[in-house]
Amino acid sequence: MKTILFFAATFLLLLETKILGQTNNNLTPQQILDSSISFCGGQKRITNIKTSDLTYGLTLPDKSMATLSRKIKTGQKYMQSILSWKHAPTTIFYDGKKLTKVEDSLVKQMDDATSVEHAELETYNQIQYAYKVLKYKLIRQADKKFEYVDCYVVDAIDGKGDTITNFFDKTNFRLTMVIYPNGDKSIMTKYIFKDSVLFNSQIINTYRGSEGFYALTLYDNIELNVEISDIWFTCPYKDKVAIPANIRTGEFVSTNGVDTRFLRTGLTQEYRDANNKLDFTRILVWSGPDTFRLADEKSVFNDQLTPESKILVRIISWDKNNYVCQWVAGKYTDTQDYKIKK
Repeated sequence: MKTILFFAATFLLLLETKILGQTNNNLTPQQILDSSISFCGGQKRITNIKTSDLTYGLTLPDKSMATLSRKIKTGQKYMQSILSWKHAPTTIFYDGKKLTKVEDSLVKQMDDATSVEHAELETYNQIQYAYKVLKYKLIRQADKKFEYVDCYVVDAIDGKGDTITNFFDKTNFRLTMVIYPNGDKSIMTKYIFKDSVLFNSQIINTYRGSEGFYALTLYDNIELNVEISDIWFTCPYKDKVAIPANIRTGEFVSTNGVDTRFLRTGLTQEYRDANNKLDFTRILVWSGPDTFRLADEKSVFNDQLTPESKILVRIISWDKNNYVCQWVAGKYTDTQDYKIKK
């Protein structure tokens, strides 16, 4: 509850602002941006991060929880997947050319220029660095002072003329808030350093036409410069969500993370050891076109189900030899890559 109140208080304080006159210093917008990049770890360190794999806890306006998995090939591709027991799952794929949103059973191609421009920004963990690499035009606006922070204000303008307004803390040049052309806002309330590079660890997002706010909390398992299969960034659907038969049932073995192998039938997943001996069984129920639920068989029969013994799994993407998925079990969540055994 204290965390939620902190988010709400910070959000209200940032909204209650007053405009100050231009400051007397002569910092250019480029100098402000470069100083912010330096605070984030510096361009050299940021450039050295080629991939990132991050997981967030997401608090929704109705106070329910979801998990958000985000994978990036810096400057090239990104994937974002939201999985929740209560709400329909959503995945966004950007493979460097095509942007696709999959929500429950709906597939939407997002090929308008504004959406693709935003997708390019999403391929970077530090939006300040993205502005520089993508050569956004920078214009300094009048400074703004909030109750607890005094900010430089810089507009970043893309090639189409769309403007993103950025607020930088004068004490350290940290980016504290972003306002997008459509009115959406992101407020960065906390941050951490991983490999000497800044990552925002608590973010409040508000969206035009949506009541309440969406609070993101970064989990500790940040993975940088790890191998990420291109399958993650490729939408497998053209017009409707449907999982092929060789993924709905068959034999599978993990290719990353914990060594896992199992046989998936229409009703169960039978987990086996390296000698193909049965370890245990989970009961399986498909709850959506690409989503299924698992429950430990013994827990079900003994009426001892706990949040951790129930697993929600979503198939994200695949090719002819592999598939990738996201899962949630109580307070635990992760993604996994699997090989399809012939």
